[in-house]
Amino acid sequence: MNILNLLTKEKRVAGIEISDSVVRIAFFRPKKKGVHTTKEKKPEEDLVLIEEPIAANIIADGVVTDINLLGKTLKGIWEKAHLGTDYAIVAIPDDKIYSKIFSFPKSVDGVRLTEAMRLAISFQLPMKTEDLYLDWERVQSESHVNEILLSTIPRTVAQSYVAALELAGIKTLALESHLASIARAVKLTPKETTVFSKKTPDGATIFALEDGVLRFSRTLPLRVISEDKIPSEIKKLKMALETQLSAVTKKIVHEEELVNAKVRDDYAGRTELSEPKSKWLVPLGAAIRAKIPEGEDNLVSLLPVGTEEAYAYQRATTFIVLMRNLIIGVSLFFVVAYLATYLSMLSLSQRASERITTLSAVAIPPKLAEKEEQIRNTNAITETGAMFLAQMPVWSTVLTELLARTPSGITVSMFTAPNIAGRISLAGTAVNRPTLNNYKKILQDSPLLSGIELPLTNLEQEANIPFNVSFSLRDPGAIYYTQAH
Repeated sequence: MNILNLLTKEKRVAGIEISDSVVRIAFFRPKKKGVHTTKEKKPEEDLVLIEEPIAANIIADGVVTDINLLGKTLKGIWEKAHLGTDYAIVAIPDDKIYSKIFSFPKSVDGVRLTEAMRLAISFQLPMKTEDLYLDWERVQSESHVNEILLSTIPRTVAQSYVAALELAGIKTLALESHLASIARAVKLTPKETTVFSKKTPDGATIFALEDGVLRFSRTLPLRVISEDKIPSEIKKLKMALETQLSAVTKKIVHEEELVNAKVRDDYAGRTELSEPKSKWLVPLGAAIRAKIPEGEDNLVSLLPVGTEEAYAYQRATTFIVLMRNLIIGVSLFFVVAYLATYLSMLSLSQRASERITTLSAVAIPPKLAEKEEQIRNTNAITETGAMFLAQMPVWSTVLTELLARTPSGITVSMFTAPNIAGRISLAGTAVNRPTLNNYKKILQDSPLLSGIELPLTNLEQEANIPFNVSFSLRDPGAIYYTQAH
């Protein structure tokens, strides 16, 4: 756990590319301050690039087939990198990611735009929304309509990646597709559309970018189309897309293989980028997003919560784990101190008894009197330690219970406990009201807690609902050290 990341507001975040055969990491590390002898302007950050192959059977068709193996692999790569951060923006294969741009009149804005988008999703999305994680962002363009980019991913697919990242000790702030990262890092001609094609072990992908926006994408898996037919299929898709875009925008559509693509000018001069530079587009694009200040990232994230909520959740989780470990550490310290005192006393007592037995016929020397005084002092210290432990509650029991009963969708931001016998309260936000009601029921089922009170407030809100739940311990005396152990 990086305690510095918890105590400081500014966080350094890495960009990670997870593919079916390789993991790549890009990380902007601040340069150490020093004296420069030349006037040449140098980057204020070092670009750390890491590339490690992974086993071919871990990911297939964009789906994680072995979560534990991927988690162990990522953990080994992450620990070897020594980046000094636990946070990352993660880009995953786009095989199972569906993206589409929706257009609305300029007059539809604000709340009306959100409602129109929800209505469009319910009628036009080809999948059930309850089986998906979805998010959208507003496209910045000079178009005469409002354009919204929607991206979705099956819940099970996203959850498998998140689970593997958690096993590796990586805190995921946002999950996005390879194509979204590429659009952020690749060099494009302004106001012109470029059609890219890339080959993968599982098939091929064709996608169109314009001014950093993903306009079209399609994956051609080998299980659907044979490898020898992929080139002709790509050609057909390119021709159809060129015809469609040219008819609407009257612009020239360029074609380019992704392997020949160039890095945008801001980073093209980086000497850290090895050839071909195009292989670094995905992790570099994720790392560029990682530089967005906390509170300003409104881009698509394929997680159950947005990027800003992920920041808050990871911070709260880190704090709870830190407090739990701290309390356990303090408890162990006093236990060890107690045992050491007891053993020392026992040893002194045994040695004193042996000397008294051996020298029973001899006059008591001054040193023996001193030993007896030491034993009396040791007994007094031992009794004091025992009294201290008897009055010490084991807070880790309460924190562990709360952590285990906090489901996905609940973000805890504040924990208040004035004393062991008083009312304890939690404050935070819930993604929706069913999740909040379910959280109350879970707390009521706890054998450790009682008197659960959840005031019904903010009834008009359907999402991101703030709450304040209070409760007391069913048996406060049960968590004192002498009872808990």
